[in-house]
Amino acid sequence: MRAFGITVLVLCMASSALPAHAQQTRATVVEEIRQAYERLDYAEAEAKAHEALATNADFTVDQLVEIHTLLALIAFSDNREAEARAQFLSALTLNPDLELDPLLVSPKILTFFDEIKRSRQRATPEEDPAAAIRYVRVEDPRAAAAMRSLLLPGWGQQYKGQKTKGWILTGLWGLAAAGTAAAHLRRNRTRDAYLAENNPDLVPARYDTFNTWHKVRNNLALATALLWAYSYFDALLVRPAPPGGRRLRLTADPFTAHPRLSLRLRF
Repeated sequence: MRAFGITVLVLCMASSALPAHAQQTRATVVEEIRQAYERLDYAEAEAKAHEALATNADFTVDQLVEIHTLLALIAFSDNREAEARAQFLSALTLNPDLELDPLLVSPKILTFFDEIKRSRQRATPEEDPAAAIRYVRVEDPRAAAAMRSLLLPGWGQQYKGQKTKGWILTGLWGLAAAGTAAAHLRRNRTRDAYLAENNPDLVPARYDTFNTWHKVRNNLALATALLWAYSYFDALLVRPAPPGGRRLRLTADPFTAHPRLSLRLRF
C-alpha cells in the first residue's frame, strides 16, 4: 500500500509539472487566449498564443485563424504593423474569405486588414508577402477514395494517385469475380451431371468433379471478397504517398565505386 501511495503521489506531481497546454483541450487554450485579449491582458494573450503555435498541436483551421487574428490585433494595437500584417496573412492563408467584425474592431484596423486582403488577392505567387506562418491546406482524399473502392476495387487507389496499385487491384478483383462466375456455372453443370448419373460406377467420379468445382467456386468467391475488402480499407486508412521519386535508379557503390542498380517499388 505504501508503494502504491508513493506511485500515486509521483504521478500526481508529474502531471502537475506538465505544461498547461498538455493538460487542456485545444478549445480551452483558444478560449484562454480570447479571454486574456478581451480583458486587455495583451501580454498574457500573446504569450499563450505563441506557446500554442509552438506546440504544433492539432488545432482546427478555425482555431488557427482565430489565434493568428488575435495576434495580429495585439501587434497592431502595439504599433507593430509589420508583425500584424504577417499574422493577418497567416490567417488569410487558412481562410481567404476571412472578415473582421466591425462591431469588435476599430475602423482603422478594418482599413488596415482590408488593404492586406486586397494586396494578397492581387499579388502573384512571386510577390506574395511573407506571413508569420505560411499554411498549405491539403485535402485528405481517403474518404472519397473509400467510396470509390466500395463501388469498384482499385478505383479509390487511382483517385489517390496510386495508379499502378489501383489497376492491379481492379485487375485481380475482376479476374477473381469472373473466375467465380465461371466456376459457379461449371459447378452447376457438374452438379446436374452428378444428380442425373444412373451408373453406380460413375457416381463417385461425378461427385468428385462436382465437389472440386464447388470448392473452386467458394475459394474464388472468398478471394473476390477479400480483394474488395482490402481495396476498401486500404483506400480508407492508408495515406497517399507523396508524389515523385524514380522506381529504378542507378547509383555508385561507395565501397567498390562500381555502379549499382537499385529498385524501389512504390505503387
